[in-house]
Amino acid sequence: MRVPENGQFMRVTTDHEDLLPADLGREARELLDPHHHRASVHLGDQLVVDPDQVLDNVAMAMERLDLDIGTPVSIEEDVATLEELVAMVDHFDKGPALLAHTLNTAARVMNARYPADLVRHPLPPDCDLRRLFHADVDDRSQDVARAVFNDRMARQTDVRDSEVAVDLDGLTSQQRIEVFMAVFFLYGTKIGALQNRTGIR
Repeated sequence: MRVPENGQFMRVTTDHEDLLPADLGREARELLDPHHHRASVHLGDQLVVDPDQVLDNVAMAMERLDLDIGTPVSIEEDVATLEELVAMVDHFDKGPALLAHTLNTAARVMNARYPADLVRHPLPPDCDLRRLFHADVDDRSQDVARAVFNDRMARQTDVRDSEVAVDLDGLTSQQRIEVFMAVFFLYGTKIGALQNRTGIR
């Protein structure tokens, strides 16, 4: 994975109309639509990003994956673009929030459908995403992802942003994005294993 060169990013909040021009194009209108999944739009040399929608899109993709594990999922096309992830992690300092949200969503989805003892069972150290998915993650990113994933599945309460921020400390922006991607793929791996073990589809 290659993080794009630093660009100009703008964060959209609930006051969308104050940030976007009056003559909105289709994509900008989609960004303003609370029922649309669009999380970003290019306006000239700026990328306008709605961080809350990025988090919503992550959760929706995780829920879809659980309902149909056989459907191929691309993070770039189905979850969040690399530019959106760079904005979240590097420019808005939302890396811990993104990771905590992904971990807590994974726990919520799995605990709702699968036996607790299987959900809590840790992924083994030899669960290598590079071998399973040819994922482009380095050793440290994968180790951090596996550790925080296993830790969250073993507990009954949500993990807080401040807790995972400690795990991300010292990682580069690219590694933080890799940790998020690795957690997402670990979730898919775990869902597949749970469905094979229980017969639940």
